[in-house]
Amino acid sequence: MQSSNTDFDLIIVGGGMVGLALAARLARTQLKIAIIDPKPVVMSWDNSKFDLRVSAITRASQQLLDEIGAWDFIEQVEKTAYQRMYVWDGEASRGSIEFDANLLAEPNLGHIIENRVLRRSLFQAIKPYRNVQFFDQQKCAKVTYQPEQAIIELADGKSISSKLLVAADGAMSWLRKNSGIEIKQKPYGHKAIVATIKTEKPHQDTAWQRFDHNGPLAFLPLTDEHHCSIVWSVKSNYADQLVALDDKEFLQRLEQTFEFTLGQCLETSQRVAFPLIERTAECLVKDRIALIGDAAHTIHPLAGQGVNLGFSDVEELAQTIEKSHGKQQDIGLKRNLRPYERARKGEIFMMQKAMQGFKLMFEQETPVIQMMRSFGLATTNKHPILKQKLIKQAMGL
Repeated sequence: MQSSNTDFDLIIVGGGMVGLALAARLARTQLKIAIIDPKPVVMSWDNSKFDLRVSAITRASQQLLDEIGAWDFIEQVEKTAYQRMYVWDGEASRGSIEFDANLLAEPNLGHIIENRVLRRSLFQAIKPYRNVQFFDQQKCAKVTYQPEQAIIELADGKSISSKLLVAADGAMSWLRKNSGIEIKQKPYGHKAIVATIKTEKPHQDTAWQRFDHNGPLAFLPLTDEHHCSIVWSVKSNYADQLVALDDKEFLQRLEQTFEFTLGQCLETSQRVAFPLIERTAECLVKDRIALIGDAAHTIHPLAGQGVNLGFSDVEELAQTIEKSHGKQQDIGLKRNLRPYERARKGEIFMMQKAMQGFKLMFEQETPVIQMMRSFGLATTNKHPILKQKLIKQAMGL
């Protein structure tokens, strides 16, 4: 029989936002935790340029970040509380819907925060805890599973063991792949173009989203009122055409598609495009391993729920681990991890299907479907109770 003595209780492979959030969520327990990531946490940067990667943080995710001590490390000037959300159909039907925090008696609908800010704040939250060790600038070379432990061999030759491994290393997860967990993939046929755009008119603390048959275009408000982060999800061949344009041509195409809602688009940062794929792991848990965040699932970014789904994984897995640990049970056994999988599979499935449904509905060019789409948006916009229920669900409240 293998010895049950391990170097750690928990090894988290992946020190991005979701992996660090899990470490911070469990840092106040007696568990010994290790985090492995090849990239060090950047603590300072040139503030004259925004990070291309931003996240729309829901109120539920904010609550988690607050509870684990990370929210206090995010300066007021580093987060944009958006008060309104305006969504409209850019086709002939012209339907629209608007959500306003004031009508919900809420201080805001959520926050737009740069990913580098979130990662730094989460790292700062775990720094005081001696039971958490961060192996940064380290790559995993090999994983071995034994009856009572799992062993990770690092690229420098060092080996560390734990009762449980957590894959938090993204959509192309090394740990998932090397643990024999299959992934189902359904390409959306879209690519997302991300960039930072300077606009003529202020963004009014509003998250804007326009739909047409090519795909959704979102303008997300940043801390400077004349700068927005865009996520333009379009059919792959059209995305390639847009990326190939020079800056002037791209800005002209962008402001026309956005219908000059914020006036002219004056400047663009570097543009990056990446393919959009729905991914679902065949299972979220096995003996000695659990999957969270993009290692477990990815969805279309049109509702901005990706990292929020990951933070929900964190909370549910942390509760499952705490219950097992409190009962002095082995936290790495599948039977003790199953409550996490059961709790998460339903929400993940429903969110993926909702995103697929929205995409299919808005890419239709048939006039009848466009009219039905417009009617649905207009009808929903006229019913405060239905609107309130929808937006509160999106906020995680």
